[in-house]
Amino acid sequence: MHRTRSSRTARLACVVGAATLALAAPAAGGAADLAPYSLQVSALTGREGGLLRIEVEAVAGVPAVSSLRYVQVSVDGVLTRVLRDVAAPDGVAEIDLGPVARGATVSANVQVRLPTSGTLVQLRRAALARLRPDLVVAGVHAPLQTLSTRPVDVVADVTELNGDVGATATLTLMLGPTPLAEPKTVTVPKGGDISSTFEDVKLETPMSAELTVLVDGAEPFETDATNNSRTRTVEVTEHELVRSNVLVQALGGYGAQFNQHVYAPITNAPPDSLPDMEAKVKALEPQLVRIFYNDNWEERMPTAPQNFASLEKTVKLAHDAGATINITYHAVNIAKLTPSSAMARFAGVLEDLVEVDGLTNVRWVTIANEPNSTGLTLPEYNALYRALHAELVARGLREQIQLMGGDLIEGLVGTANDHRIWWQFMAQNMNDILDAYSVHIYWTYHDVPRMEFRLRDVYKVITEELPAEARKPTYVMEFAVRGRDPFPSKPIPRYAFYDDGTDMRRTNIAGFQTLWFFLESAQLGYTGTAKWDAYWGLYDNSSANNQSYWMTGSAAEGWPLLPTYHSLHLLLETTQRGWEVVQVAPWEEDDWKVGVPDRPEKELAAYTAADGSVTVMGLDSHGRELNTVSSEPPSSYSIGGLPATMAFNLALWNATGNGENSLAGTVTTDAAGVARFEVPVHAAFSLTTVPVS
Repeated sequence: MHRTRSSRTARLACVVGAATLALAAPAAGGAADLAPYSLQVSALTGREGGLLRIEVEAVAGVPAVSSLRYVQVSVDGVLTRVLRDVAAPDGVAEIDLGPVARGATVSANVQVRLPTSGTLVQLRRAALARLRPDLVVAGVHAPLQTLSTRPVDVVADVTELNGDVGATATLTLMLGPTPLAEPKTVTVPKGGDISSTFEDVKLETPMSAELTVLVDGAEPFETDATNNSRTRTVEVTEHELVRSNVLVQALGGYGAQFNQHVYAPITNAPPDSLPDMEAKVKALEPQLVRIFYNDNWEERMPTAPQNFASLEKTVKLAHDAGATINITYHAVNIAKLTPSSAMARFAGVLEDLVEVDGLTNVRWVTIANEPNSTGLTLPEYNALYRALHAELVARGLREQIQLMGGDLIEGLVGTANDHRIWWQFMAQNMNDILDAYSVHIYWTYHDVPRMEFRLRDVYKVITEELPAEARKPTYVMEFAVRGRDPFPSKPIPRYAFYDDGTDMRRTNIAGFQTLWFFLESAQLGYTGTAKWDAYWGLYDNSSANNQSYWMTGSAAEGWPLLPTYHSLHLLLETTQRGWEVVQVAPWEEDDWKVGVPDRPEKELAAYTAADGSVTVMGLDSHGRELNTVSSEPPSSYSIGGLPATMAFNLALWNATGNGENSLAGTVTTDAAGVARFEVPVHAAFSLTTVPVS
């Protein structure tokens, strides 16, 4: 193979740099400028000994030499080698020198034979012995933690330590025995360093990934190969807290509907059973409670005095439990005819509750339960709210009590009941007096997409369709998971039964999907959420036939706690009203967009407080219809973005399939702020810094 002088010179510049000394070398039998060959030599040394590299380059049109007829090597003027007929493929030969000091002058006297005449040409050259290059991977830079869905850049710093000669080498990024990226060729100057980036490296398995960068194949040579690699551990997680993305600035609270007639004749609970009910309600620690005020029952019925007394006791129960209270003016069939006088009476009730009874946790009022399902018109709706607003202002209660508008169901699209028509009306005509919106959502347990659609559709209305100036905190003030309807042989109560005839409210499925709903409402930025409803009781004469969503059994049974009570208690015990709700990544289109099916996956919601408290709650939605213990392996959770080296309590709901709560010990995050643990598929968890009983 023939190499031109220009290509050979370029290669030598890379290999030996300034280490080569050019000495005049006249050819035997002629002038130096008539010789068809030139000579370059370089000498490298190190603890392995010295090595002389001889390169004879032919001018254009002259065949390359294949052997050196005679080689004479001197070190600092002392002859050390005499060799004959040295193989030199393509004009290159390498000769071991033995021990050679750094900086020694290595001279080569070389004879080659002309291919045409056979005449010997003598060439001489000398070089200073330089240390072999020593490449080291000085650093590997990558995030301490990343998501399995997010590629990372890995940066490797490579340094040449000896300072005499640079080198070209290959960089490889490995995960165990597996290459993670295409190798890179790098050239490191003598005594210098370079940085090279492996871009968009995919680490798709949640794990502690130990990455290794290896520098190999250094040319010319390598002094020490023991320092040619360095590792970096990246914690790859399935989820992470995104603290910069705050979904809710101040959580309005989680809780349930309290039946205002639990102390009234319609419910007729044994009086001696009520303290037990009250104790269980307080132990639930509700943060947000909705209570009806029904003017028909509280004002006009023969039992009105007892009913009103029951209302007052119920409000006091919610107040004593520490909940923020919403009083919802239930029926408006009469009030809409005389809004001023009706709202004056109602404002008087609110004033007595707050000012006389001292129940200052009454903070919200809503007018009309599911107004877009009644005969109420939008102008009548507006008139009722404006009348109440004026009364509260006149009584000095408007700062104490805020107005929540809505309590809407979806309604029939395109009709006067369409919730979008009501949202737009409130935005255009009631924006000046409303402080928040509310919505009601129900679904059957075998149709979870309905639950997701309703949450997402309302989210879309509030965050995209309403004018920016009319967007407000939004609450779910009534929701529940339903059973099948109709159910064979059991026409009443409606929506009350699981496939095997069990009361739906007694199933673990109800507890699971209820908690899931709370978490999904948090993921979408709803400010607060209240379940329908907290405990057994009768609202009116029709309740027995269409109500079966309680979290306790009846008074006759001793108010037993059902799975939903326990799952909600886990949420309430490990979060607090006023905390921030922060996003948990990844957050894909199938998590929020209307019409995009959400695949079964792990569902997480995260809460943080100013004092440093953190709670992450979650479950695996593969367990959405499990009423028994799963036969599948437990779900593995890996969560980043948590405080580093911090001990968290791990509390579980339904760990053994009994629908109750239990402690599973502690989980301590690593230095990267990552927690790893397992939870049964049929269960849910709370990972929290809050003490859990």
